[in-house]
Amino acid sequence: MFALAATIFFFHLGAYGLWEPDEGRYSEIPREMIESGDYLVPHLNYVAYVEKPPLLYWMTAASFRAFGENEFAARVVSAMAAMLGVIATFVFAMRTFDRRRAILAGAILATSPLYAVMAQVLTTDMLLASLVTIGFFSFFLAWRDGGIWRWIFYAAMGLGILAKGPVGAALPVLVALVFLWWQSDLADGIKKLRPANGLALTAVIAAPWFVAVAIRVPGFLWFYFVGEHLRRFFQASYSHGEPIYFYLPVLLIGLMPWSLMSPAILRRDSQNSARSFCLIASIVVLALFSLASAKLIPYVLPALPPLAVVLADAILSRVETAARASGLRFTAAAVGFAGVAVLIVAALAPHFHGQYLVLARAAMFVIGAILLGGGLATAAILRRNRIVPALASLAFTIALALLAGTYARIAVEPMRSYAELSRAVAAQAPDASLICYHRYIQSLPFYARRRVILVGQRSELGFGAARSADAHDYFFDSDGDLIRLWNRAEKSVLLIDQSDLDRLKPLLGSFRVIASEHTKRAVVKSTP
Repeated sequence: MFALAATIFFFHLGAYGLWEPDEGRYSEIPREMIESGDYLVPHLNYVAYVEKPPLLYWMTAASFRAFGENEFAARVVSAMAAMLGVIATFVFAMRTFDRRRAILAGAILATSPLYAVMAQVLTTDMLLASLVTIGFFSFFLAWRDGGIWRWIFYAAMGLGILAKGPVGAALPVLVALVFLWWQSDLADGIKKLRPANGLALTAVIAAPWFVAVAIRVPGFLWFYFVGEHLRRFFQASYSHGEPIYFYLPVLLIGLMPWSLMSPAILRRDSQNSARSFCLIASIVVLALFSLASAKLIPYVLPALPPLAVVLADAILSRVETAARASGLRFTAAAVGFAGVAVLIVAALAPHFHGQYLVLARAAMFVIGAILLGGGLATAAILRRNRIVPALASLAFTIALALLAGTYARIAVEPMRSYAELSRAVAAQAPDASLICYHRYIQSLPFYARRRVILVGQRSELGFGAARSADAHDYFFDSDGDLIRLWNRAEKSVLLIDQSDLDRLKPLLGSFRVIASEHTKRAVVKSTP
């Protein structure tokens, strides 16, 4: 199971360029930390960027030191965090259920498409999810067994805060309180956790960075706690507004095909309190993020590990107590039909609007064949009433499909990444000024190893630019500013969308395109 998870998470980890915008951003910040030697205040494009705490940046910087500044080193932190989440899930299920459930829970988590995909994406979400998972499970073990688990609970919350802010503590605390209330053990349960000493440990881990940055960066506390958390939670217009039911289909699809067996959860075959805890943990995560105004798919990742445990227990309990595998048979059939559907979509890909399906077509044929073959193989095993081999067949089928999916990700790289464009600019204009028009290309400074001039909206760079002494040299607003920069600089590369290039062509004079990717063009002045 661990080998299966590691293969899924690390396969092709460095085989494609950094995707926009998150991976470019979260790679450049630790690169600038190494370059400047300032590991306290994160910088993006050489201005303060304090939207997120620094734990991911520190770990990625350490990875860069160990493996070099490349795509594999950038993503390895997320892959290792995903492995940590699988290990935590396995250990928890071993201590609260049995070995069979522990192995199945780990396999369900590792082969859940949402979890597996995010294990290969550089964002703060997987690191937060793994730390919150440790917080969830260590709380339950501390409540049940006491001992060192309570200190692991508080340490995980401190690190979770450093990974993505207060949510790293809010989720475990809220789950703990709801569970203790459900168990009618609120007062005694809280007392058993020794909150005064434990929260002191959490504060010792998390608070120093916030205090130090508040001293160094004026306006940080208001910007971070009010702008990046309270407004993001309560104001739909602030960021990523979605309907309240948004995460229900996300979880259904993100846990495929295991979610197809979720009706088994409704049966009360198991009276283990760990089962109730995992249900409460997943429901609390779902409810909290559903109520929040800002919604993004990866936010719900912390719900997956407890759901994996519940699903593993429900599936095996159903088989053990009722000796029935109807849900598994249905799932095997659904996997087979999904394979047929993918094959049909791949065959018809040229007739669909957009390039994603066309680019990923070859990989989709392989994925469809894997799903169809795996579904049939699992169904054949079930005809002999061999449940455990059937579960293994299903897990390996999904694992193979996920591995094949990495080829699709490589194929669609030009639609989601400016890595090729940035590498070409770095190679052909190693000492030129770089000018981004209207859109800051997040990965450009990472590949070019230098600062970028931005003409247009500053968006996430606005806070740092407003506090940068040299902002007037790197941040501009109008087309007039762009033309002055273009005419002034002897060596400069303008990165611009094709539509804007067509519009501004009369003002730019003679130029040539040195690189292009999707709709973006890199142009330089033509020499006589």
